[in-house]
Amino acid sequence: MTQLDQVEMQRLVKLYDLECYLFGEVSSRFKERQTLTPYDFFAIIVWKSNRAKTKIKRGLADCGKTVDGLMWEVSQAETPECKVEILDEIPGIGLPMASAILTVCYPDTFTVLDERAWEVLRKDLAEDLPNHYPQNISEYLQYCDVCRHRADQHKLSLRDFDRFLWAKSWEDDLYKLIKGL
Repeated sequence: MTQLDQVEMQRLVKLYDLECYLFGEVSSRFKERQTLTPYDFFAIIVWKSNRAKTKIKRGLADCGKTVDGLMWEVSQAETPECKVEILDEIPGIGLPMASAILTVCYPDTFTVLDERAWEVLRKDLAEDLPNHYPQNISEYLQYCDVCRHRADQHKLSLRDFDRFLWAKSWEDDLYKLIKGL
């Protein structure tokens, strides 16, 4: 193999662990440039929900927005509410997808809105949250606040706390499946 082939192989090996790529390289590039390339933006989309990519691409086109322009607008928004709102206005994005995009871009402020993680937090760790899955920006930001507080209590990063919540749900489901085998 040529040197170029080795470089390409190593680049693609990094992509295999998409979450590591997103929270390493993409987060750093966003912090530096205050925007995302279409490649990095849609890598986040695919990571959160592959089936949403075409709908979101259409939503951007319908609004006459580019990824670069949209993400620049997000980076310039002054409040977390405004950042979420800008993304949520794009057809096909919605709160869960907006949360994934914002989590990669601002991993110390936002966390992924995921039904698994939400249910573990609500049921096991934060009974003070509403009984329903967040349905608006205010409820999502309340979820982020509770997660940040719990992460701090347990000396975890917000991202690791989200991973913990998701993994707990996943493991509980697996134990239910194999019970009695």
